[in-house]
Amino acid sequence: MPLQNRVDPFSRIHAYPARGLFVGNRGILHDPETRSLKHQRWATEGWVICTLEPRPNAAPRPGLMLPSRWTELFFLDEAVGLAAGHRPCHSCRRAAARAFRDAAGVERVSTLNRAINDEMKRYLRARSPEPRPTCVPRTLPDGAFFAIGDQAYLKWGDAAFGFGFDGYAPPTPLPEEAQRLTPEISCLALRNGYRPTFHPTLERMRGRK
Repeated sequence: MPLQNRVDPFSRIHAYPARGLFVGNRGILHDPETRSLKHQRWATEGWVICTLEPRPNAAPRPGLMLPSRWTELFFLDEAVGLAAGHRPCHSCRRAAARAFRDAAGVERVSTLNRAINDEMKRYLRARSPEPRPTCVPRTLPDGAFFAIGDQAYLKWGDAAFGFGFDGYAPPTPLPEEAQRLTPEISCLALRNGYRPTFHPTLERMRGRK
């Protein structure tokens, strides 16, 4: 039985066997005895996107959802992590974190966290969540996510690529209107030149246009 630790572009957390390219952190969200999630969906302000590569000289982790350890959340790729309200980690991905912060036009990590959290928490409240903002997908930067109903799409050029936990679907035309998923400040970073790491299926599907 897979653990509930796979995040989609809506920032919802699912149980799915494939892990993706990155792991993220929102604090301790799980019960260590059952290795299941509690009701809360964040326990820290710094929602980060971390590398899956082990740190030099670090001992291998003995397992997932351990006692007194943060809950590992997995993303298909970095673009999904950004849409879910995370940003590159300043500890294990320092160069990416600096590039993202510069592209977003902020000097302090705390300012970046606050801008992302203030937006995402409005959509993730257990009671009376706010609707996602309406957008024209062709005006979004490449690498941003939008949604039609319950299906998330990544925007690239003049095409939409449907999200799946195992990869992206073949391209379809951009709709005239949709709901924006990627937070505003992360869209700004993408628009100003930040390029996240994408799952290999995106490149393959772009070749099918």
